[in-house]
Amino acid sequence: MAIACGAGESDTAGPGAQDQAAGAAEKGGEKKSDKKGGKKIVLEVTGPKTADVTYGLNADQSQANGAKLPWKKELTSKETIVIPTIVAQSKGSGKIKCKITIDGEVVKENASEGEFAVVTCTADNF
Repeated sequence: MAIACGAGESDTAGPGAQDQAAGAAEKGGEKKSDKKGGKKIVLEVTGPKTADVTYGLNADQSQANGAKLPWKKELTSKETIVIPTIVAQSKGSGKIKCKITIDGEVVKENASEGEFAVVTCTADNF
């Protein structure tokens, strides 16, 4: 993929994982900012073998080139609004899928199929 934002950065903390002051977002009567550690975001890509994966929270993006599938990244954020994104391109043919889970709830899934297929998942309003 041509997108290289965040390339070369450490892959351990992930984008947007920094502790930032955030207002309280209401969901189900519980204030998300009151949760210890913030929102738990899980990004996943599944497919036949490998893919180039660009992922991030809000405007912070990183890339995992040639990632072995299945690929999974767990992030946390204390931000009021979180917009997680995954863009993955298969390194071969077959079906490639992406999934975003926030606080244990699947909020977005998508799939593409074919040679060098590209799949995108973006969740908003979280």
